[in-house]
Order: sequence, then structure tokens, then C-alpha cells
Amino acid sequence: MQLKSTYTLNLFVAFHPSDKAQFDELMIHLDKLNIKNKNYVINKVWYDGSDLSESGRAIITELTEAADIVLLLMSENSVLSPYFISAELRHTLELHAKERSIVVPVILNTCWWEDTAFGKLQVLPRAGLPIFDSDHVKNELFIQVVDELDRKLRKVRLQKVEREETFNIKYNEADAIFQNWHEHPQKLRAALPLYKESLQLWNEGFTPDYKIIESHITICKREINFNHYSFAAHKAYKKQDFQTCFFNCKDALDLRDDAIIRKLYTEVKKYLDEEDMQEKKAPFEKYLQQGNAYFLSLQWKKGEQDYMLALEHHQKGFEPERKVIEHKIEICKRELTLMESIEEAERLYSIQNYKKMADTLLDGIQSINHEAFYKIDHVLKLIGYLEHAEPFREEKTNKWGYLNKKENTVIIAPKYTAAYHFSENLAGVKKWDNWGFIDIEGNEIIPFIYSYVSHFQNGIAQVIHKDETFCINHKGEKIEADIIEVEVRADISEEEEKSLKTLPIDKLQK
Repeated sequence: MQLKSTYTLNLFVAFHPSDKAQFDELMIHLDKLNIKNKNYVINKVWYDGSDLSESGRAIITELTEAADIVLLLMSENSVLSPYFISAELRHTLELHAKERSIVVPVILNTCWWEDTAFGKLQVLPRAGLPIFDSDHVKNELFIQVVDELDRKLRKVRLQKVEREETFNIKYNEADAIFQNWHEHPQKLRAALPLYKESLQLWNEGFTPDYKIIESHITICKREINFNHYSFAAHKAYKKQDFQTCFFNCKDALDLRDDAIIRKLYTEVKKYLDEEDMQEKKAPFEKYLQQGNAYFLSLQWKKGEQDYMLALEHHQKGFEPERKVIEHKIEICKRELTLMESIEEAERLYSIQNYKKMADTLLDGIQSINHEAFYKIDHVLKLIGYLEHAEPFREEKTNKWGYLNKKENTVIIAPKYTAAYHFSENLAGVKKWDNWGFIDIEGNEIIPFIYSYVSHFQNGIAQVIHKDETFCINHKGEKIEADIIEVEVRADISEEEEKSLKTLPIDKLQK
């Protein structure tokens, strides 16, 4: 249903699907218009409005925009249909008012066409006589419709000739200026209004295509604005108004690149950046120098404050980098906290409040270095465990673990077949049939490969492995030492066991 793009007389017919038979009969009579207009191609297209989807409405708009004459077949079916009251068909009234097309309601049968949006238009047949209400005058009314449409087409033909002549004059005049616009870009100001007028006159079939005219209009606007900004930039540069020059260069380059403007833009931007950098750097350097002075004189509070102010004025490219200043701030905070903690600890020491003194120092360490505090706190707990660790046997499983005898809590869960007391921070334990050594956290320090182990004493323990008796150090390494004859025990002695606890696991705190 596309209209031809050749120079034609375009006739668009809108009707209701229920009026298809009347439409077909009318189209037969409209063929006579081809005979009356031999030198023109009458391009007849139509749409019945059965598809009012988005794509269907787009088709209606396309056809009505291209039409020279729009025929609206009015009937009882059509006047109240969504198609005939649609925005797309009502838009034809605007085209009619602008003389872009001629809208003609054609009365098929008696209906209230006067109450529609098209009621003030001149209708066919004359006086609004319905064509199909009386068969004996139907042919006469068809002849009247064809003759009236032919007169309207002649008017359209004259308008098209005049319109095309005017279009060609305007376009050719504009194009003559445009051809050499690179040599005289200022002349595009004269070409622009001519192109705009030719675009308003353009109709389907005119050459060149409207897209070419629009592209020329875009170039004209771009170059006119470019020349305006370029002239303003050079004028501002001569006055040493670099800020105005910069923004005009930027606006010009947004339109298109140009070597001269690009060079001017780069030069002015460099100057403005340096000037701006110096303004921004002055307060930064002031606070940085003050912070450094306080830092060197160990005035941590004042140093931190000035370093913080320096960071507020820091910009990318400033020296030193942010992370260097942030590190100094952390040092100031740490040293200030440590200094205050030491001062308070000394005060507590003077009044013999040793417990609170220790807590104060630990709190200071915690705020300075959480990881270090955690390690100290953890080690102190392990020391406490070692002081109060005692082997115990869980009666239900008959397995051995370690108990904090001071707090009656489990340190190491009962999972060994035998266990010694801790000696030199290690304890010999038996897993299945072999002995090894663990630390107070239950970590395996020396593997379970021995049939016998002794306690550690002076850094040495005696072991038996594969019927060989030798000594090892805390790393489990074999060393030279005197060997004492020992009786290999499968478990701890009765005397040792009597001194140990045997408890049900549910009686212990975990």
C-alpha cells in the first residue's frame, strides 16, 4: 500500500469495512478520472480502518500525508466508527486548512455527517444527496462526483506545477550557495532560509529527497554556529579574556573539529588549568606545611587537624598523594592515643591501681592496632590455659581431653586415648595406638608416630619409634642426648590417673 515516489496525483479513500460494496462501485466510476487526466498517473490508495493498531495508524498517517485529495466515504457505519474519529483522519483537516491537500466527504447514504468533525467541508454530491438512497439518480450522482473531483484535480495540478517551480527556484538558489560553502562559509546564512522554504514546499516526487535538504539545513546550522563561536573565541583571546575564549572554543569543537580552534582551545585550557591549579594548591600547601611542622614537633593533635584540612583541598596530581597524608593522619592518631594511654597508666601506677593500669594500656593498644591487641589478648588467654590445664577423662567415651581447672571449662575436647600434663607448653597425647605432641589449642605439633613419649624437659623429650629410642626437640627433630631406660606404657600410670578428673561431659562448661 506504499504510494509511488514518482510525480503523480495521489487520491486516498477512507471507508468502513461494511461499505466495501459501495466503495468498489465508486472506484469503478473513479477510473474515468484516468481518462480525463491522461498526462498524469492517478495513484489511488485506500484503507478500511479495520486495523487501528500502532502499525495500522502509522500507515494511515503515511497515506494521508502524501495524498492530494482525501475522500471520506460517509455512511451510518462510518460516522460513528473509531476509524473516522481517529486522530489520524482528523489530522487531514489541518492539511486541508494549510492547502496541503483537499478533503472531500462523499455521502453514501443518509447519515448525520453534519455532526462530525468534517461537517463544515464541501461535500459530494452537492447538497449532501446520498448516492445509494435512490437507484434512479445514482448514476447521475456518480457523474457529478467524478466531474467535481476532476475539477479539484485540475486545481491540484496547477498548484503542483506552481509549487514545484517555486521549490526548484528556492532549492537551486540555495544549492548554488551551498556548493562552495567551504570557501565562503559566511554565505550559509543566506542559504539556510532558502533551504527551509524549499523543505516546506517539498512534495512526494520532488527531487532531491527531503532527507538531502534536511542534511544541508543541518550543515548550515552547524557552520553558522561554528563560525559564531570561532569568531567570539578569537575576539576574547585578543582581549585576554581566556575564560570566555575557552567556553567558545569548547562550543565550537562540540559542533565539529577544527585544527585552529583545537590549538587555541589546548593553549587556553593549559593556561586556565595552571591558574586554577595554583589557586587550589595554595590552601593545600599551607595546611600540609603546618601539619608537617606539628608532626616533627610531636604535636599529634594539631598535626592531625592540619593534615585533615590539607586532604579537604587535595586534588588529583597534588604531591604527596592522598595515601601518604592519610598514613600520617593514622600515625598522629596512633601516637596521640598511645601518649594519652601512657599518661593515664603512669597516673594509675602512682596510686598502685595496677589492674586498671594494665587495662588502660591494653585498651590503648587495641585502638591503635587491633591485630596486635588480638594477638596479645589471645596469648594471655593461652598462658592462662597452660597455667590451669589439667587432663581429664570423659567417662562415657573413655577419651581424654583438657580442662581449665580454675573455671571448670573444656579447653580441648576429649578425643585422645591418653594424655599427659603440659610441660614446656606441649603435652604428649595418644591417638589410637600412637603418641605425639599437641599445643594448648589442640594443634598437632609433633606427629603421632611414636610408641612412647616422655614429658619435655630442658627442651628435650625421649621417644621410641620403630623400637628405636632417641630424643627430639620441640620441632620433633632428632637430637643427640643421653638415653634413659624407660618402661614403655600403653597409658598413664594408675597413680597419675587417680590425681586426674573423670567427668561426664555434660557436667563441664563449654
